[in-house]
Amino acid sequence: MRSLKYDPPSYTVADYNMWEGQWELIDGIPYAMSPSPVHAHQRMAKAIMREMDRELEATVSACGDCEVVYELDWVISKDTVVKPDLAVVCNHEGDFINKAPIIIVEVLSPSTALKDRQTKHDIYAHLGVRYYIIADPRAYTYTVYELIGEKYEAINTTSFLIHEGCTITIDLNAVMIGLQA
Repeated sequence: MRSLKYDPPSYTVADYNMWEGQWELIDGIPYAMSPSPVHAHQRMAKAIMREMDRELEATVSACGDCEVVYELDWVISKDTVVKPDLAVVCNHEGDFINKAPIIIVEVLSPSTALKDRQTKHDIYAHLGVRYYIIADPRAYTYTVYELIGEKYEAINTTSFLIHEGCTITIDLNAVMIGLQA
């Protein structure tokens, strides 16, 4: 019997830039980001973003040029582009995220939960994202991971060191409670 070997095509950022719709590209493999996030996902992302924005604005003198961005492409390499739900970036230049954000928040969707919990978890740790927050809009829960050495460890905190002299407090418990009301 003849053995058939299938090598799936590998895509690049140049290919990605020509596609219609919402996609991520990880190691040359495209991932459709559709259907679009459901209402609960969007409500949670918006509530967390408002809390993060409020904190960064309150500490603008200490935090300087740091901001929260929503679904902005992070072009990591010639064959990898991810689109975090939320990211805190500092001294941002250009149309895309071009260096590791300080904080990334992924709000789980049924179609992307496994990728968020495993693939992106590993990518973000490898690239030095200091804090990774995974939020679940169905259970109104979240997990905060901090990069310790080369691995993420789940931590119980509301304070996030953005850079020397800049720490923000994000009350995710209050966000979750507010979403349930």
